[in-house]
Amino acid sequence: MSIKNLSWIILSFFAINVMAQDTFKVTGKVTNNSTQKPIEFASVIIENNQAGYIAEVITNANGDFLYDLPQGDYLFVIEALGYSTIEKQVRVTETLNLGNIPLAAEEVISLQAATIVAEKPIYKVELDKKVYDMANDPMSQGQSLSDALQNVPSVQVDTEGNVSLRGNENVKFLIDGKPSGMLGISNPAEALKNIPSENVERVEVITNPSSRYEASGSAGIINIILKKGSNNGFNGSITANAGTPESVGANANLNYRTNKINLFTNFGFRYSKREGESSVKTTFYNPREERIGNDEVGYDDILYSYRETQRNNDRIRRNFNFRAGFEYYLDPKNSFTFSAGYRFNNGNSLSNILYTYANDDKFSFYDQVRKQNEDEIEHNIDADFNYTHKFDNKGHEFSVNARMSYAKEDEEADLRNFRNSRQIRQEAASSYENYKSVTISADYVKPIGEKGKFELGARGNIENTTTTFRATRLIDNLWTQIPGFNAEVDNFQNVYAAYTQYGNTIGKFTYFAGVRMEYSDMTIKDETLKKTINKEYVDWFPSATLNYEFNDKNQLQLSYSRRIRRPMSFFLLPYFTYSDDQNIRKGNPDINPTYTNAIELSYITNIGKLMITPNIYYQRSTDVYRNLNYNAGQYFESLPINLGTQDRYGLDLTFTYRPFRWWNLMGSINVFGYDDKGEIDYTYTYREADGSEHNVTENFNFKGDGISSFARLSSNFKLPADFGFQLAGMYRGKTKNARQDVNANISMDASLTKDILKGRGTFTLNVRDVFDSRKRAFTSYGNDFLTESEMRWNTRMINLSFTYRLKANQPKQRDRQNNMDDNGGMRDEMMPE
Repeated sequence: MSIKNLSWIILSFFAINVMAQDTFKVTGKVTNNSTQKPIEFASVIIENNQAGYIAEVITNANGDFLYDLPQGDYLFVIEALGYSTIEKQVRVTETLNLGNIPLAAEEVISLQAATIVAEKPIYKVELDKKVYDMANDPMSQGQSLSDALQNVPSVQVDTEGNVSLRGNENVKFLIDGKPSGMLGISNPAEALKNIPSENVERVEVITNPSSRYEASGSAGIINIILKKGSNNGFNGSITANAGTPESVGANANLNYRTNKINLFTNFGFRYSKREGESSVKTTFYNPREERIGNDEVGYDDILYSYRETQRNNDRIRRNFNFRAGFEYYLDPKNSFTFSAGYRFNNGNSLSNILYTYANDDKFSFYDQVRKQNEDEIEHNIDADFNYTHKFDNKGHEFSVNARMSYAKEDEEADLRNFRNSRQIRQEAASSYENYKSVTISADYVKPIGEKGKFELGARGNIENTTTTFRATRLIDNLWTQIPGFNAEVDNFQNVYAAYTQYGNTIGKFTYFAGVRMEYSDMTIKDETLKKTINKEYVDWFPSATLNYEFNDKNQLQLSYSRRIRRPMSFFLLPYFTYSDDQNIRKGNPDINPTYTNAIELSYITNIGKLMITPNIYYQRSTDVYRNLNYNAGQYFESLPINLGTQDRYGLDLTFTYRPFRWWNLMGSINVFGYDDKGEIDYTYTYREADGSEHNVTENFNFKGDGISSFARLSSNFKLPADFGFQLAGMYRGKTKNARQDVNANISMDASLTKDILKGRGTFTLNVRDVFDSRKRAFTSYGNDFLTESEMRWNTRMINLSFTYRLKANQPKQRDRQNNMDDNGGMRDEMMPE
């Protein structure tokens, strides 16, 4: 049913109710404030104090609207996609022509007898990035940042917390535009689980960054902007939440601003307990031999061709975070900002792994249990400084930024193996990591001519990660090091960069072109093996963007960039896990960067209340990271190497649509293809059950291609009595490559909100994974084995949160403003105004 037909139905219904009353024609014309052109498909919503909502009519191609109303006082709300919203009080006593009603894009403008209220969309598209307003999305309340990122268009988070962008996991994370120790030392996926979403203002997704940004991350950049507060006077919000599985937390965001200074802080704590499980079933094409005991226990060796691994996990996290800072305005041209933050995490993980060994008929020979009790303590400290000088000309400025980060992660695990409830082996593993980094950058921007802009900048980033890993076994009451599972590694990664770019507008064309040079100095010192590896290289990363604006509602954009993926610290360690002694992951200190060339064609169009952004993209990567998975006899080993090429291409479509004032839709669809090439003969050591070893050369072929998809649709309803309801469904399509098939998955989230205390308070009930269906199931292939795996790291989660705003920004004029947050934005609006 079309919007116009619905409007006629509403009009007819209203006419029946007012049949006995005299009516008067009310007309008007909605136009663009700057061009004076009529705005088609603008929405005119009519309300009065007694009946509330009456009707919604849509302007025609000339921007005109017409409605019959009985005598009385009314509120007219005029809104259109891409424009500010006008509220106009109207008294109807006779036929009335409201005349020309201009809509503008400015945030707050005063007009005679009208008030324009700026509305912050949850999602909007800018020239070089997509912006998701996490602070105003009820789905994100009371969640970890890892959970909340699932709501961001084009971003996917799997059951293990790994984040991908358009199906590509090589994402570069930044906090406030810079690297940060808050993102963890070697595992950003785990670090994101420890950051509360209440600390985040918005998330910027940059799929094809310009030369201004660092070149890391072939998939693109996810920039996390933390809350600082910017409203005059004393403002803030306090949030408390609790849920099941066990979780409880509280967070406060406060700021005090005068004309000269803005003080801001956020702090809070979070406790959570998550339960997970996994199942791995491995069939061997040739029987394997394993020694199942030792001389003291007296078990014999066995031959088996099937092994099943069942794993249960209970993970507890206790997090505390604190950040404070200030912005000081020396004068209209000079300002500086300083902030510092501290995050503490104390975690405990309990795992039970059941190994079942069987023959070809799945007849079980015996079971073995491995129990792990791991404690983790993590400290993160950040300090930021910024100085900005603005010259006389608008847009002409110079800024200096500095960030110092320190992170410390200590993990200690007690590992025990049991057979028939009797302990047969006790081991211990520990990992101690220290991370230090200093980043200093300077940026200069100068307008040239009427629309041109020249940019120049430099940056230095110095990082040092020290890792000590130990695995020991208790033999005759003495702790003895396990050969090969001990390492002490220093990883120095220094990157020095300079960039320049220029942009201008000629007619309807806007272009940016630039180049970035990065000098990388990498040193890896293995103190255990007394080995040092040093790598130095200079890379050039050009970028270009060309934009054509057909009109104010239609734009076409073509962009190109070259990117790099440097190995993370855990890729470089000889061994970096021993929690599962049947599946060992190794590092590779000789691994090199991966390079990617990316091109993207985007179209942005507004059709009435529909904004749609299709993107066609292509990426080609060389020296791609591959994981070699092979059966090393007594356990499986996994080793990262550089091998071959990968081509990725796809269509990424994002849309927002508001058919009615009370209903918003936002969706994203990503259909992508891939073509992998790479083959290697690799020689590894095979260990027999009796301890003997011999070399095995195996061919690994990664050639493969396929098509996969991801889709997300969220529907936001504004209900009577200040209630709101949101549903979000996600579909992850099947993925297939040369060595692995990943099954499709469907899941759904739901959220219910209720505003109280005249908009100062909000209750939010979130249910994540409503049908408890979110899991990862896949099949892996080797030359002599086949593995079927299913993993679920989280069960269904239900969370209730309450947010109280210490000061409302504006007096409430109507129900729509009940949803204003402490930053003046709308929590339930999805369409740009």
